[in-house]
Amino acid sequence: MLLCAALIILAYPRIEGQAPEIAFEREFEFLDRSPSLMLSVEDARSGLRDVRVVLTQGDEDVVLVDESLAGPGLLSLRGRGVETLRSWDVGELISERHTIREGPASLAVTASDYSLRGWLGGNRTELVREFAFDIYPPRLEVFSGQHYIRQGGSELVVYRVAEDAAASGVRVGPHFFRGFPAGLSDPSVHFALFAFAYDIPADTAVEVVARDAAGNEAVAEPWYRVSPGAFRSREIAIDDDFMRKVVPEILSYTPEIRDQGDLLSTWIEINGTLRGRNHETIRRISEESGGEFLWSGAFLQLSNSQVESLFADRRTYTYQGRVVDQQDHVGFDLSVVERYPIEAANDGRVVLAEYFGIYGNTVLVDHGAGLVSLYGHMSSIDVEPGEMVVREQILGRSGATGLAGGDHLHFGLFLQGVPVNPIEWWDPNWIRDHVLDRLDQVREDLGTDQAASRSGEAAPASL
Repeated sequence: MLLCAALIILAYPRIEGQAPEIAFEREFEFLDRSPSLMLSVEDARSGLRDVRVVLTQGDEDVVLVDESLAGPGLLSLRGRGVETLRSWDVGELISERHTIREGPASLAVTASDYSLRGWLGGNRTELVREFAFDIYPPRLEVFSGQHYIRQGGSELVVYRVAEDAAASGVRVGPHFFRGFPAGLSDPSVHFALFAFAYDIPADTAVEVVARDAAGNEAVAEPWYRVSPGAFRSREIAIDDDFMRKVVPEILSYTPEIRDQGDLLSTWIEINGTLRGRNHETIRRISEESGGEFLWSGAFLQLSNSQVESLFADRRTYTYQGRVVDQQDHVGFDLSVVERYPIEAANDGRVVLAEYFGIYGNTVLVDHGAGLVSLYGHMSSIDVEPGEMVVREQILGRSGATGLAGGDHLHFGLFLQGVPVNPIEWWDPNWIRDHVLDRLDQVREDLGTDQAASRSGEAAPASL
């Protein structure tokens, strides 16, 4: 009896009942012709005994993994297997050992460990994943014709995409602009507003792309010409009085920015790091924008305003005669008189109305399809998030909050997070030629009666 008890105590660590854990790196319903899929199998208690992975497609079974792993030895009561964790690139193994065909398939994974349970056979786990090989990209056809784009400007493209596309839109360098259904009787017709960012090379490719759930991507290049931009460079001297005005105020509203220990270093942190965080927030907000145009007609410049700074000015900041920072000004500075009523540039939905980093008291208005307007440095705000506003409605009063040296409005437009030149959107002719007419032409070509107004005074009701 004592010997049996001693053996049980010695062997207890290997009488564990936890089966091996099997995990794919991600959930998947589809795999493409060059799949990437990692599999891991783990047993940290008694170690892995064997692992087998079998791919089944149709009546064909393909063994991808069949490994027996070294154990602790028959006389070892307390040891465990040599291997406790193994990983395989199952996608690579599939490519090497199987001729991939379109259609359903499955992966079956079995693993056992060196537990003394199961009449010394160990604990066992089985996992089966059903999926489909999707090896063909979605069909994609670009409708809209010639696109003349300014660097820093906006454009619209219309295209048809197959229903199996999980995502589609326009890719311009590092930026992707998602597309939306165009609201026609043919649901495969989509449109995408996109920007050619002011700070990417003028020879950057513009591509309409569609991607299915398996990751297959179709690419079509519309006809386009890009006019390189000519943006100003300005030198701005900052002094202690200015920094003593703006830094404490911004820190009081922005706890995520830490005081760097001296005024200049903190100002540089605000001017760079906080600026980047603010623009990233705008990008995230624009992702919630729907595909319906909420605006109607040309956008409005602030009434009676004078332009103080232009879009994409490259600003070099100096302090006591030396360069301390450089940033781009991605909007227009507009001034009238102190505490001037700030009008909404167009119809839309308020998505932010609060103190917002470098822009101080700020209102963001979503105009649909990822187009967001920004009203910064305000002294007061008269609207709330979620509120629908109309063109010329008063949003608040101008001011000098945030990184502002004096009372003015900073007005900016962002297209899916990328700053764009407001001058185009202030021009009814540009809106007609580059947005409304493109949609109308496709409607006419498809024989629909859903034509938009060609006057530039109304956006398509179906969008």
